[in-house]
Amino acid sequence: MKFRRYFGAFISVLLMVSLSSCEDQVTPDDEFKYLEAGFMGMCFWGVYDKGYEEVVLIDKDSYLDFGDSVRVHIDNLDCSAANLPDINFTKYFLVGKFTSGGGCSVKYDRQVTVEEENNKLIYKIDADYFGLCYMLIVDMNWVLIPKKYCNFTIEFQIE
Repeated sequence: MKFRRYFGAFISVLLMVSLSSCEDQVTPDDEFKYLEAGFMGMCFWGVYDKGYEEVVLIDKDSYLDFGDSVRVHIDNLDCSAANLPDINFTKYFLVGKFTSGGGCSVKYDRQVTVEEENNKLIYKIDADYFGLCYMLIVDMNWVLIPKKYCNFTIEFQIE
């Protein structure tokens, strides 16, 4: 009877230790803010025509310059006075990676991994294209990254 009680206590402690150690290994993904492809608005869709493959914007001036370079002028929409959405560049910087593929729809799974020892970020984008449509789907995969990683190199991985 004593054996069962000690064995049960041992298993309980072992389970608690193993579960708590798993939590320490998980990278907190909530510090990265994944944005929709069109978060800038209809007036800034020129990113696809300009050939931008990868974009890293670390301050407001570079963000505004980028916005001016991708501003479109649509006949039925006045974009001359359109403003970009606000980003707090004291807390974040903006990174984007262009993806394209064929299908009727696409589902993205995006994750940024931090390699502190190498001063490197890995931005991995899994793009699953669905359907038999003959349609090209192009998107910019935007993420806001905490400013503390501003001097890290960024590796982009598309799968």
